[in-house]
Amino acid sequence: MHSLPYRTFIRVRNAIGWRLRRVFGDHGVDAAMIACAKCWRPLLKKPLFIGVTGSAGKTTTKELLLGMLAHKGHAVGNDGSYSNIDKQAEALLRLAPNHSFFVTELSGHRPGEMDENLPLVRPTIGIVTVVRDDHSSKDYPREAIAKEKGKLIASLPATGTAVLNADDELVLAMAAKSTAKVITYGLSPKAELRAENISSVWPDRLQMTLVRGSERVELRTQLCGTHWVPSVLGAIGGGLAAGMTLVECATGVASVPPFDGRMQAVTTPDGVTFIRDDFKAPLWTLDTCFEFMKSAQAKRKIIVFGEISDAGHKKGAKYAKTARLAQNIADVTVFVGTWASSALKARKPGEEDKLRAFSHARDATEYIKSITREGDLILLKGTNRQDHLQRILLAQSGKVACWRQDCNRVSFCNECPDLNTPSGAPLLLQQQNSEAPTPEAPPSSPQVSEPDLQVVVGLGNPETKYANTPHNVGYEVVDQLAASLKLNWDATPEAWIARGSSKGRAVCLIKIRMPMNGIGTGLKQFSESMTCSPEDYVLVYDDLDLPLGAVKTRLRGGAGGHRGVASILEAFQTDDIRRVKIGVGKAGEELDRVSYVLTAFDAECRSAIDLSILTAEARVVELLERQPKRE
Repeated sequence: MHSLPYRTFIRVRNAIGWRLRRVFGDHGVDAAMIACAKCWRPLLKKPLFIGVTGSAGKTTTKELLLGMLAHKGHAVGNDGSYSNIDKQAEALLRLAPNHSFFVTELSGHRPGEMDENLPLVRPTIGIVTVVRDDHSSKDYPREAIAKEKGKLIASLPATGTAVLNADDELVLAMAAKSTAKVITYGLSPKAELRAENISSVWPDRLQMTLVRGSERVELRTQLCGTHWVPSVLGAIGGGLAAGMTLVECATGVASVPPFDGRMQAVTTPDGVTFIRDDFKAPLWTLDTCFEFMKSAQAKRKIIVFGEISDAGHKKGAKYAKTARLAQNIADVTVFVGTWASSALKARKPGEEDKLRAFSHARDATEYIKSITREGDLILLKGTNRQDHLQRILLAQSGKVACWRQDCNRVSFCNECPDLNTPSGAPLLLQQQNSEAPTPEAPPSSPQVSEPDLQVVVGLGNPETKYANTPHNVGYEVVDQLAASLKLNWDATPEAWIARGSSKGRAVCLIKIRMPMNGIGTGLKQFSESMTCSPEDYVLVYDDLDLPLGAVKTRLRGGAGGHRGVASILEAFQTDDIRRVKIGVGKAGEELDRVSYVLTAFDAECRSAIDLSILTAEARVVELLERQPKRE
């Protein structure tokens, strides 16, 4: 039972929060909770306070520890992965004087954050998992991250205990700054708590032998993947520091299921098993996923990647490298999101169906539903706030109406009240394959194949209001080319088309009359009607990352952030398409990209663009001449 002073305190806190919410909104409530928590913390004498930090594994370590400690007394922890000071305060205010344990994650994703949290929580036991490149930057390198997280260990009282990963040099070095007792864990022979005989081959879960001195205890967890060993050992180290025996710790850990979105196994009614690792996807964590899937026993293996974070420079190249590695393991690999098309350069001849890329989760979901069958093992690896890959699983056996790509909510979709509220991108694949009518060929363009036909596609928006804007320079280049070749435009409901020849080669110029983001659907339909291959195309379009007036030729590659190009690469499922890019960027200026590309050029910019259009025309003609004739 809660004590009378505690119940009175909670009533006062709630009253303050209600009044502040009315006056100041949620920020007022956060301030109230933090103020209340600071008053409440000194009154809590019985609970043992435990802090967990690290670049990865914090939440799983905390959940395992809470599950273990629940066998010894009432334990309270922070909700989910919410570890900012307001969430620390909220969790702390759920703690009663007669509770036994308080376990919370302590984030150090920015310099100085520990200085906010530690005075409030004042932990007696501190656990550090690993230090990696999550949240790292030029101004916040890994060493600085280790220093920030090390503040937890330095703050512990002499009567406390530091639980440190002996396999991570940056973590182990934190012991030098601690006056508390130190328990080390890991695979190192020097670690006080070790794991041996480690195994996790799907469908079996992670198991190991715990070793501490002469004591050996067998442990079978509910977790998937050997990369959870540091989290398991860190949690057990925390349990030992809290007075539990090794056997008690093992029993407690064995009872804890995986946390949502962290290698969590979910099997649908039709017998398809998803491994949800969709909370976050730092680049450095992908190897552990590959290791798990490589050893897994399943009829067929499918890997789905969403947003890969902390990839640094040359992100497109890293997507392609990831795709190459995945294809060596999985029967099918699917990429979803803004950078998905960058993976297409890794397609292997004759195995094109093994790698697919989609800009939108909705199209990826429909594709995955169309190919899955009983016994498939599907790994979802993404960054929840960016891509919400859980919708792929939810749609497998139920209805999903929300397909937004920009909600930026941290919570998972099954917890969202808007899951069944229609929103987001249309289903482009369905339009392409079944819903959209096949465009009629213009009267002057019979639906026949010409052996050496070259197709030049200028990208732009068909509405008159977008003329003379950066996003329509692709249209302008093909207009210039048509004029030079003395070709006439034929209009259809779907496109403007001009046909003729250039230096003895059949040429077709196209301006698709569709919104830029869906242009790939229309172009794919024309490709089928004219029996052209992707290598017969030349795309001409604007590039914000090139200086105004610059012109660049590429033979293949990702979309580079251009949504129209991404739509085309997705429709054709290849990056093997030639391009001519016209620079429309302004160096040194902060631009609202969407607004800028749809705003008319001023006189000075217009002059530069007029020159670049002539240069781009010449580059297109060069590409047409260099393309070898087909046998």
